[in-house]
Amino acid sequence: MNCFLHIAMLVALTVATAASARADAATQREDQFKAAYVFNFVKFVAWPSTEATDTLTICFVGGEGVYTALNTGIANKHVGARALAALKMDESQTADACDALYIEASLAAGYPLPLKQAVLTISDAADFTTRGGMIGLFTENHRLRFAINVQSAQQAGLRISSDLLKLAADVQRGPR
Repeated sequence: MNCFLHIAMLVALTVATAASARADAATQREDQFKAAYVFNFVKFVAWPSTEATDTLTICFVGGEGVYTALNTGIANKHVGARALAALKMDESQTADACDALYIEASLAAGYPLPLKQAVLTISDAADFTTRGGMIGLFTENHRLRFAINVQSAQQAGLRISSDLLKLAADVQRGPR
């Protein structure tokens, strides 16, 4: 009986470990997709010429997995003539040094959006674009999709390419 209990515990531990590994792999894959989307979003946005520097900085509040995936993949990458950089921030920092800002869903409600700055705001928070964010990521039918709030981008002085707008699942052009 004691041997049977030991084997049952080992089997349960093995099943739990395998399930955890699958969940970790799925999360990592989702983070990689989100990082790829963020990278592609910045390629289709024009910042005011007064804001342009040699580096396009993508900041992250939370979103550790997305930050890691993007930071790993941007070495020697450029958007136009601008080199890419990723910057990890905490919730108390403002987006002053950022050209784009990714805010993790769990932190989005408490983080103030830089509405008057030329900062592209991106999040996977529900209803992010209806609350003034510019690009909201969401999952629909097991696919990563995105919505764009054009008015928020325009108010910040950003111009989003019509090519990106065509790919969006939802484009919001004014108040709802």
